[in-house]
Amino acid sequence: MKANPQQIGRVVVSTQGHDRGRRCLVVGIVDERYVLIADGDTRKLDHPKKKQLKHLRAEPGLAADALDAVHKRAQTIDSDIRKALEAMTPEPPLGRKQADRSTDKEENAFVQE
Repeated sequence: MKANPQQIGRVVVSTQGHDRGRRCLVVGIVDERYVLIADGDTRKLDHPKKKQLKHLRAEPGLAADALDAVHKRAQTIDSDIRKALEAMTPEPPLGRKQADRSTDKEENAFVQE
């Protein structure tokens, strides 16, 4: 089942715009096409970004603690949003560590004599 991005407290990822790839929290609903998002860092709750739903990808996580703080309009809401997003960050898969690629020019240079 797909997650609904039009739900307050839903964790979403921006797929378009200058904030592409950034994880945010839905803090308001404007209409059937737009929501208000904030990440607590570059976008505070005082000035949320209006974003189209088609430019967002919803994640299955719902930040319940931050959702309660949004409804109460608590003083430290931005820090609550940051903590919720950090706690819901998916862990990288365990497995083989990628080899370090050296980009040192001297090491990779072809020497002619």
